[in-house]
Amino acid sequence: MRKLLKSSTTALLLICMTGNVWAATANPVGCANPEDMFAVRVAAVQQRLMVAAFSCHATDSYNKFVISYQKDLQASDRALQNFFLRLNDKTGIADYHSFKTRLANNSSIQSFRDANYCANAQTTFDAAFTNARRSLPVFLAGQTTAVDDAFSPCQQVLTASANKTPSP
Repeated sequence: MRKLLKSSTTALLLICMTGNVWAATANPVGCANPEDMFAVRVAAVQQRLMVAAFSCHATDSYNKFVISYQKDLQASDRALQNFFLRLNDKTGIADYHSFKTRLANNSSIQSFRDANYCANAQTTFDAAFTNARRSLPVFLAGQTTAVDDAFSPCQQVLTASANKTPSP
């Protein structure tokens, strides 16, 4: 009986470990997890505001934005670089730079085409500065960007350890 219990326990542990390994590798390399999408969205908003700094003569507002959220912006930028490196370890850094350049170029084109670009940018700056806790996630939650659907989200996979139900 003791041998059967040991064997059953060992088998159960192996199944759980296999499930966790499978869950860690189940998502395709090209998908975006929530941290990746947050970094993508932060880059889109920051590039839009950077263009507004020049196009709308809002450099003081942009500088205040960058200083207010400096640590979070830097962390998000590192996460964005890591995302592109995960997508392609050979071209990831170049892809990261190309992505940010495309964001800036698209914002620049939009600033010429959209008569309300500067007013919209000012509204975004105002939202950033009225964010009482200066929390980048809270601020970003109220923003929409052109890249919100740019990448496929990773699938959430539950494992045996994640399916624990409270005992009665």
